[in-house]
Amino acid sequence: MRRRFVGCPCVFLMVVLVCSALSQADTAHMKYLSHGGTQADPVYPWKFEVNGSPMTLMCDTFKNKNVIGETWEANVTNILSGQGLFGNKLLDYKAAAWISSQVLFDGANAHDANWAIWALFTPSAKNGVGWDANAAAIYKEALAIAGSLPKGFFAPYFLYTPIAGTQSCKKCGLPQEFIGYIPVVPEPGTLTLLGTGILLLAGALRKKYARG
Repeated sequence: MRRRFVGCPCVFLMVVLVCSALSQADTAHMKYLSHGGTQADPVYPWKFEVNGSPMTLMCDTFKNKNVIGETWEANVTNILSGQGLFGNKLLDYKAAAWISSQVLFDGANAHDANWAIWALFTPSAKNGVGWDANAAAIYKEALAIAGSLPKGFFAPYFLYTPIAGTQSCKKCGLPQEFIGYIPVVPEPGTLTLLGTGILLLAGALRKKYARG
């Protein structure tokens, strides 16, 4: 007897719950600690305490600046929300997430990658001291690839967008925006719900095949 494929509703439920969680904005307390590169050419890694825990982030803002020890509050949203400093630039945000992934997981040069990200949002970065053929190549490849990546690729990438007026250094102006990688792990309640769904599905399948 041929068995018909039975879809798994629990998997669909998990996807819905994760996407729902990512769509809800949160806030974080940022304390800026240090950066890579040099004083004249600061680049990734940008080191922070985020809500008191150490974290390394990627900067996407070319013109704003931060000072060591400065603190501020930031809105934290999934990168697909497009709710960052640069407004409706979803393709550029996707490209920035892909470039970040190349640094984190594929050994891309962090200096070139950071300049490529800056150029996505601020074209004048192409006139900066760190813009070269390598940065340009990463920039072009990111824009060519980003639009075809599945939504799931972007689930762990979040924007840390500064909230105006919350910075400790008022004379420094609005701080920069940053991109962070946070592996998506379901909350305990989600795992319980998922486990319940699996048990219910298993019971339904046993009954189905017992009758067959």
